Amino acid sequence: MSKFFQSEIAAYSGERSRLQQVEFRKSNLENSVGASAGTLLEIMPLHIKNPPVIQFVAYMTNFTDTHDVMYGEEGNAYGRPDSWHIWKKAQRKITVSWDIPASSISKGLDNLNNISWLLASMYPTYKDSEVATSIAASPLFRVRYANLIRSPTQGGLGILCAIKNFSFTTDVTAGWIPVHAQNMGSNFANLDARVLQEAGFDSFINEGDRLLIPKLFDATLQLEIINDHPVGWDYATGEWRGGKSGSRYPYSLGLQKESGGEGAATAGPSTAPGAPGAIVLQNAVDDIFDSPDDTEDAFNVNIP
Repeated sequence: MSKFFQSEIAAYSGERSRLQQVEFRKSNLENSVGASAGTLLEIMPLHIKNPPVIQFVAYMTNFTDTHDVMYGEEGNAYGRPDSWHIWKKAQRKITVSWDIPASSISKGLDNLNNISWLLASMYPTYKDSEVATSIAASPLFRVRYANLIRSPTQGGLGILCAIKNFSFTTDVTAGWIPVHAQNMGSNFANLDARVLQEAGFDSFINEGDRLLIPKLFDATLQLEIINDHPVGWDYATGEWRGGKSGSRYPYSLGLQKESGGEGAATAGPSTAPGAPGAIVLQNAVDDIFDSPDDTEDAFNVNIP
């Protein structure tokens, strides 16, 4: 019960197989392989120097992407029954929920360590001065989960955001994993002590300390997105702003007005219901979804 399970090792793309301290980034904010593939939910606090890489295996239970649009309503003109609606701003918010199971002592300690880092990262960075302590940087994050939570620019880094809320509920019916390190640093150390010592946590745990780790957390994260790229439409060209990479907004499937070459399917009378083009396309869709194996491979991105 001390090592990660094979499904967890696969989620980390082989980068982790046991309990260890979180990774710290000193010169880049590149995503891990697991975060890019969607097997990990990865969070990096930008306001911390050499930020930690906080990771959870992506046992997703909910994903909600909300766009709140605000308009200024101007007064009515004479004889006009409705107000003019002048666009003011749009705020994108993403809420994700996921399960955090502890399958072993190692994974339970790993979960607890990552939760601790996330909770602590929600506080700002301070700078001491001669008269008072002042806030030097407010908490901002980059969060990555496959193509659903990522920046369309910046080489596909995690999306820039503020975390407005993080909550988790302990499923007490699932039970607990007790950790009680004994004989730390000796040949008579128990399993708990050996796991902690191997990961380098023995300097933080005193002999005889007891930890209680829930076997299952239900976690929810609310993100308020900060666009680090141009959004909206160009008046002169009618194209989405931000260039080639900007057109990948928001889920990496481009907003290009033209795609494909000769023979590409086009909208219009030829694809009206019952037309030959529509029949061919419908047959292709039917062939895909008639195969249970293909459907499972295409849509099952969570670890079993």
